[in-house]
Amino acid sequence: MKQKVVNIVAEILKIVFVTLYRKPRYTISLLLNRQLWDQRSYYPEKRRKSRIRIFIDQLFQIWKYGAPNEFYFLYGLDVKCGDEYNSYIHYTPFMQRRDELNLQSIHNSSCILRNKLYFGLFADSFGINTPHNIAYIQNEKLFLIKEKKLTTLEDFVKTGNYSLFCKVLDGECGNGIFKLDICDGKILYNERPITIETLAHKIANATYLFQTTIKQHPEMSRMYDKSINTIRLITIRSLKDGHIEVLPSILRIGANGSIVDNTSQGGIAVGFDPNNGRLNKYGYFKPAFGLRTTEHPNSKIKFEDFTIPFIKEAVEQAKYFHSFLDLHSIGWDIAIGEDGPIFIEGNDNWEINGPQSCNRGLAKEFHSLFFE
Repeated sequence: MKQKVVNIVAEILKIVFVTLYRKPRYTISLLLNRQLWDQRSYYPEKRRKSRIRIFIDQLFQIWKYGAPNEFYFLYGLDVKCGDEYNSYIHYTPFMQRRDELNLQSIHNSSCILRNKLYFGLFADSFGINTPHNIAYIQNEKLFLIKEKKLTTLEDFVKTGNYSLFCKVLDGECGNGIFKLDICDGKILYNERPITIETLAHKIANATYLFQTTIKQHPEMSRMYDKSINTIRLITIRSLKDGHIEVLPSILRIGANGSIVDNTSQGGIAVGFDPNNGRLNKYGYFKPAFGLRTTEHPNSKIKFEDFTIPFIKEAVEQAKYFHSFLDLHSIGWDIAIGEDGPIFIEGNDNWEINGPQSCNRGLAKEFHSLFFE
């Protein structure tokens, strides 16, 4: 009874906070930030709503959900109305329900997904292919995983030849990732020579995992060869029967010289059919990097003519892997290697904006899979 009262009080305080602080704050932000209601359209060929109508749409989003729709233009809501407009789920209720279901306990599997070292060890136990972990470095201590011994960064550089991807252990959105090549004591950082002192300085403020570089499938390199292009595949465990379903998902592709495929770093996202791996017609940049395109800007490959290799295996393995984790939904980052899928990581805090912008509104799936 006491806990029930605490929960009711907490909910009341939350409503008061959103009503008296958050909604007025975002309303003022809407007035001051023109980008929220006046951007270039991703669909210039369609008749667009007036700026006043878009402003009113965003105002309604604030008072209904407590925040404007950050992805309003990416979803094409400036040209969509009625059922099509309402088919897009706002990020706020999605995020709240996703976290409510995935983070019910502090002792669940989310810790495995959020730590790249744990993820690789756990995946290997179930026969899931992941990048090979070479070393773990924290506070100037470097641990060689296979050899099971501590060494120094200086000895690591002097005694080995490696081609590595280096990642912040709990990093997100491609932040902090760099390519590291070591040969005969010489160091290349993202293909540029640096000293060991500079490398030590760059990794001093975080815990890093050094992994071998992946050799992706020739078809994936044909699309763009400077990054490992990965699938973001969404699996969801139904609350009704426990069956694991797959949401419309995306392929992320690097572009314009970037060594990572994340859209936050300038990459392109393209929706695809999980049943056959065939890409949709359009790829989407984040607004800071561009809009919509039918072909890759560098390779000039038309997206709708491209099929992702080993898609059936990727879907089957994602479902299989998910079955061992006590989480409701997971966003998998999967590379396609020469011999099949390679699971880079899983995310309990995956985002719905990519699948919605590159495919369609997912409100129907949200209400059927996230509620009993």
